[in-house]
Amino acid sequence: MMMKQSFLLWMGTVLTLIIGMCSCSSDDEMGSKYDALFDVSYFDQDPNQNERQGYWLGEEFIELTPQNEPPFILMVKWDSDIGKNALDYIVGKNDGVVQNRYNYQEDNTALIVCNKYISCPYFFVSSSYKSPKAHLLENEYCRVDNSIVLKMKEGMDVEAIEHRYADVLMRYVGDRQLKGMEIFDCNLKTSCELLQLAEEISQRDDVEWAEPNMSFPVHVY
Repeated sequence: MMMKQSFLLWMGTVLTLIIGMCSCSSDDEMGSKYDALFDVSYFDQDPNQNERQGYWLGEEFIELTPQNEPPFILMVKWDSDIGKNALDYIVGKNDGVVQNRYNYQEDNTALIVCNKYISCPYFFVSSSYKSPKAHLLENEYCRVDNSIVLKMKEGMDVEAIEHRYADVLMRYVGDRQLKGMEIFDCNLKTSCELLQLAEEISQRDDVEWAEPNMSFPVHVY
């Protein structure tokens, strides 16, 4: 009898642990929640808020400060059906997280206004940033596109960038190409990661300058 009770107690403990691990929505010490269907994480604040974010303009570092309280205005870009489906799922849940969605003219870009910061491995998310050096009007924000524009130093070959960052960058060739400059599309998932990569590339000896591609959409209130 004692052995049976011990076994049942052990089974109850195991089941409790399994339910806790498999829960679709769970809280942690940072106030985040998780939805397993599309690996979506919801945060009370931008999880990269305390990271240095910005870019180099010549010899000056232009600091970008992300929104630190809701409603957050996030730019979302996707390059696959699963990315589109993930965003449609988040918006369509009607759980009060997403307040509005505004589609860009591009088929794969949207702004979402929400009371949580959202991250997902299936699409790129840019925070909305303020900067005293970005010539923004009051209540205006800039966003970071998922691409980097750079110029190589005289005589330096851009293939060095292609080889070094082949896992995260793809050189763009097409009608967006700028004379004397190179555009690289990026497969990172957050604007913070992209800003840090652009800063790293800008410090290379063979690069004259490197900047994130910035976006200045219309007002969203």
